[in-house]
Order: sequence, then C-alpha cells, then structure tokens
Amino acid sequence: MEAKVLVNEKDTLELELVGMDHSLAQLLSEKLNQDKGVEFAAYKVEHPLVSSPKLFVKAKKGEASKLVLKKLEEIKKEVTEFRKEFLDIVK
Repeated sequence: MEAKVLVNEKDTLELELVGMDHSLAQLLSEKLNQDKGVEFAAYKVEHPLVSSPKLFVKAKKGEASKLVLKKLEEIKKEVTEFRKEFLDIVK
C-alpha cells in the first residue's frame, strides 16, 4: 500500500490510499472521529473501479498527521491482539 500526501498542513491532512479499497479508510476515519482532538475525519472514493480512497482529517488542536499515526498504531495493536486470539482458537 502506498499513501500519497496531497495536503499536509498543521491541522489538516489529506491522503490518497493508493491500491486500497475503502476498508482501511473507513476504519481509520471511524477511529479518528472518536478522538476528542479531531474536528472531523472522512473519506471518499470517487469511483470504486478506477480510484483510490482519499482520507481527510482536520484536527481541533495539534497535528493531524500525528493523530493519524496514533490511530494507525491503535489499529495495528487491535489486529495483532485479534490475530493472537484467533490463532489460539484454531490451533
């Protein structure tokens, strides 16, 4: 997966998630919107067959890019925990 930075200002971040469907963008925007430091987070896919999702993040305070990195780490931790629990079940 590749992330192209389209806009990176202090409180605003816009990324294009090249080669992805909307799954990660939806999960990330949902997690970001639960954070009190985020004014809004959303994504759009202009056409599901020919375009990649674009993620938009606006922070209330602080840097939007740091908020995205924080949420990506949280998602990574959740997936790792789920994988471990799943492997314990299927062994």
